[in-house]
Amino acid sequence: MFGTIHVGDCTASDRAVAKVKRAWSLVRFVSAGVLILFTYANSGSPAAAETTTDQSSAQDTVIEAVIVTGTKDLIGVLQEQDSSAVFGIDKPLVETPRSVTAISDQLLSRYDIKTDYDFTAVAAGTYTGSYFGVPGSLNVRGTIADTYFMGFQEITNIATYPTPVDASSNIELVRGPPSPMYGAGQIGGYLNLIPKSALAGDAGYLTQPTAAMSLTYGSYNQREGTLEGALPLTLGGHQAGIYGFLEGTDSDSYYIGEHPKGLTAQLSFNSELGSNWSLSATAQFINSDGYLKDVGWNRVTQNLIDNDEYISGTSLTPIVQPGQQYITIADYMTANAKAAGGIQQYVLPAFGVFATPNQYTELNPATVKLVKLSPRQTEISPDDINRANTPILYVGLTQSLDDLQTLKLESFTQYLDALNYQSSGFATLFRTVVNEERITFNDKRNFGDDILLQSVIGASYRYTNALSDLYLNSGVNSQDRWDLSQPQTPDDIFNAVFHVPGQDGYTWDNATESHQSDFGIFIMEDALLFGTFDVTAGVRDDNYSLKSVDNGPYASISGVNQSQWYAQTASPVSYNVSFSLKNPYVVPYLTFARSYSLNVDQGDAVIPSLIAGKSAIGTSTLYEAGVKTSQLDGRLFASVDVYRQQNQYLDVRDDGIDSQQSEGIEGELRYLATEYLGLTSTLTFQNVRQLAEGNGTGPFLVLTPAEAGIPGTQGYGGEFESNAQFLGLQNGYALHTTPDFSGSLFATYDNHGSWGATGGITYDSSTGGSLPGSIRLPPYALVKSGVYAMIHGIRADFYVDNLFDRRYFIAEYDVDSNASVLPGVGREFHIKLSKSF
Repeated sequence: MFGTIHVGDCTASDRAVAKVKRAWSLVRFVSAGVLILFTYANSGSPAAAETTTDQSSAQDTVIEAVIVTGTKDLIGVLQEQDSSAVFGIDKPLVETPRSVTAISDQLLSRYDIKTDYDFTAVAAGTYTGSYFGVPGSLNVRGTIADTYFMGFQEITNIATYPTPVDASSNIELVRGPPSPMYGAGQIGGYLNLIPKSALAGDAGYLTQPTAAMSLTYGSYNQREGTLEGALPLTLGGHQAGIYGFLEGTDSDSYYIGEHPKGLTAQLSFNSELGSNWSLSATAQFINSDGYLKDVGWNRVTQNLIDNDEYISGTSLTPIVQPGQQYITIADYMTANAKAAGGIQQYVLPAFGVFATPNQYTELNPATVKLVKLSPRQTEISPDDINRANTPILYVGLTQSLDDLQTLKLESFTQYLDALNYQSSGFATLFRTVVNEERITFNDKRNFGDDILLQSVIGASYRYTNALSDLYLNSGVNSQDRWDLSQPQTPDDIFNAVFHVPGQDGYTWDNATESHQSDFGIFIMEDALLFGTFDVTAGVRDDNYSLKSVDNGPYASISGVNQSQWYAQTASPVSYNVSFSLKNPYVVPYLTFARSYSLNVDQGDAVIPSLIAGKSAIGTSTLYEAGVKTSQLDGRLFASVDVYRQQNQYLDVRDDGIDSQQSEGIEGELRYLATEYLGLTSTLTFQNVRQLAEGNGTGPFLVLTPAEAGIPGTQGYGGEFESNAQFLGLQNGYALHTTPDFSGSLFATYDNHGSWGATGGITYDSSTGGSLPGSIRLPPYALVKSGVYAMIHGIRADFYVDNLFDRRYFIAEYDVDSNASVLPGVGREFHIKLSKSF
């Protein structure tokens, strides 16, 4: 099923063949679109032909039953009525047989949700786990979730830049795989961002110009500003509208040395075009700088977690040469040749191979002492870099063929240019472009009174060109060498070449060039039988053409000579099927899904060794069952689900494919008690487990010196690593980076739009490292509160996060969870002044 693999040099004839293949894929795409138009524009069931337009509209009203009828929602608590986020088919969320949370811009504002990390307040199954401290992707059900923009998968964003939450009119969070319509994504979950536009909430156009601006100032010199506005237009006698959004950030941070700056600019255009055509287009540009990757505290011990006692001390022997501003590769290699066992050591404790102390790994005994370490003092250096630019363009054309049929043509393009460097010796450079074209046809039909059908059929073509440079595998790094209680010295800084011109010419450990194309066809069917039994099923056939080469000196680290081009074609089939019982009381459902998606690195590249080993395509499965209810004219919405899912992912440190399993119970509650008082609550019980490594060696893990077999004072000058198999964990192990239990309870009140208040609590149980005897992080509860008031037409919001200044710690992602930890942010406040026109 996963096709053939070709190895060799990429010659001119290969490039010509590739162009022919891309042209042929385009022909197939256009042909599929023509076939869709021809087949469905001329189709119709006898029952449909006999039904009048009025009757069809009445049946359509049954299909898209409205949950909320006339209930005001000033505070955004009510769940969205209909959503196509899960399947690409408009269904009320109470009847959608999957775990999904819809978050309106009103609720984003009332709960002060600014980044992915804040979603734990409103969405079950999410956790504010740290992947180097940058809120790029949400952790859902124990794994990194994808981000979608208008139903199109964005370039992977793992700690590259913060996701721009404020630019969205609403956000749909889906747990599990995406619809076959959206492409074969990994199981776990995804965010679907819907940008702000000139369309009103009922999909009608705004009737008059609007504008708004805001200024925010808060703790640690937080400075943010937004400017937005909508302009209704009439073009050729047709309604149209433009919506612009601009947000700028220039702040300091709770973490000393971090100075995040960012700009998000977004422009949306919507217009009717005549002949039942409509146009939707959005351009977005994100510039992010200074959101530094941060492992938090190094030299982690349980004593540090429990008592704030940090082991201070400098290395016995310097690596840097006199007069140098940082440790160069030559400096490191010279010292490493003199070090018994090396400065960075790979150990095999399960086989009795432990760390070997030497003059470079040991701390000078005369400098060793226990000190108190501020949670604000983390491993952030003035030399660190994390900057990214990413423009996005979406264009959609929709034609309503009649009241029950629509045709949609869509295009999505994104480019990412991102450079990261950490003074501990890690760096990445990504330059990736993605383009996807999609055609879909949506048809609603009825066969008498007993069968109502919704169908989505279509095709897509996605092309990715990724340049992914990594400095991870040469071994010239150490996260523990810098004594965080002391100013950083040149002997703590590794290979800081990126502040000088010409880093493009830098020799990266791995320099992957990857070309990926995917021609996919898909179909979704939703059948409501006898007004009660609902079956939703979809299938997607992807036709991948992959080609990749690694031009770096460490191209053969995985045992495969990746310095030559590898190519592969594959045609996996993904599918899902769901059953539910529609009724006015409680809607039960069952779902099974299997998805095949690409195992890509942080720059969206497929590395050559995966193609060579036929593991470029990962498999994910989901079993989910749940119940939902919507009562009191939609003012009460509740859902509970149980699930088990497995997913594969790429371990970028050893080029291996690993697997995780997550299972749990999730619950959500939304209740608009009165027109002005709303309540929300979430509960999550989950267990996340790393599965046995199969033919591999299991996940790559950074170890503390104690886990490597020596006292910390003998190892903090170096780095110690291994893989799960060599730590006695070859049969799998529990991942403690995700809490077994988490929950939230919030209330928000609005007094006729003149003033209001919001308050709530989030709770996470204990987390920590995954190795036996590793650190354990205590459970914690955080309280958030806020008030607003209208004063002479100006709205003033005042919010306090971590109201009681609770001391807590956030587990790092699995690779670093045993050797580092990120202290949580202390009490913060901010005041926001906004004005609408």
